[in-house]
Amino acid sequence: MQADLFVERARSRWNRLAVLLDEAENLKAGALGRAKLEETLRLYRQAGSDLAQARALTSRHEILDPLNDLVSRGHRVLYSAGDVRLRENLGRFFTHDLPGTFRRRWQAIAVSAVAMLAGAFVGAGAVVVDRANAAQLVPPAFQTESPKERVQQIEEGKERIETLDDALTFGASLYAHNIRVSFLAFGLAAVTGLGGIAILFLNGVLLGAVAASYSLDGVTTFFVAWVGPHGALELPAIVFGGAAGFVLARAFYLPGNRTLAASLREALPDVSRILTAVVLQLLIAGLVEGSFSQFSRSTFSYGFKISVAALLFVALILYLFLPRREPAAQ
Repeated sequence: MQADLFVERARSRWNRLAVLLDEAENLKAGALGRAKLEETLRLYRQAGSDLAQARALTSRHEILDPLNDLVSRGHRVLYSAGDVRLRENLGRFFTHDLPGTFRRRWQAIAVSAVAMLAGAFVGAGAVVVDRANAAQLVPPAFQTESPKERVQQIEEGKERIETLDDALTFGASLYAHNIRVSFLAFGLAAVTGLGGIAILFLNGVLLGAVAASYSLDGVTTFFVAWVGPHGALELPAIVFGGAAGFVLARAFYLPGNRTLAASLREALPDVSRILTAVVLQLLIAGLVEGSFSQFSRSTFSYGFKISVAALLFVALILYLFLPRREPAAQ
């Protein structure tokens, strides 16, 4: 008798929950609307509580089984909708939010890129003017032999990467180094601004000096094929790391008419998105550098490796900077 009275009092909300679940199953995730979604969640929780209470009152299957099915169905519908919404949010992040941030912050990225390119021109010019300058600009580890001798050793020796373990081990050391350089650029740019320009310029000097050394030794194609595949992602990542720092520095030092807190609140989401792209690029670049870049001409031709490098770079630039129509807000 007590169980029947309980069922009579609760039946209306169970019926309402069933109607909402029917509606939710026939619509795309998010289309139910915030108010109905909150009502569904509230009724689902109440139904779960009702199920526990009903079990304490009776063992009759005609009462417990339909209520148990309703609660199970509510769990499935609500949680699967959450999974779909998560996938939709991730999709929007990578298709619109992330590239939209790069297009919006193009000025900071341009400053960062110019700083590195200027360093590369200076480094290359210094070596072209006097090859002895390479000894002052390039770390000793790169000067154990001439570029031509190094190329000969690589092309005539066995492949440096023979197994997946070799690639993963070598790639792991590269991840740490590349992330350290990129986040050093970010930190110096964020704290001082000029420090970020300096570290980007110095990295450019090193790159330009090494490139000029290989070019003067007549092995330019080897250098491009060797550095290009991973450099197409790694070098932009360093540039983007510095750019994220410049965005943060501008928000802190030049808030304009806004309060400092408001300026930082506006900048931080963009900074986090840029740094997310930096980390993802470096992970892919490390994998490429630890494997594909290390293969000699006997495995992959120079033309093929340079084509892969060009494809990676063009794809990255188009993905981040090609204008696209924003989806309508739901």
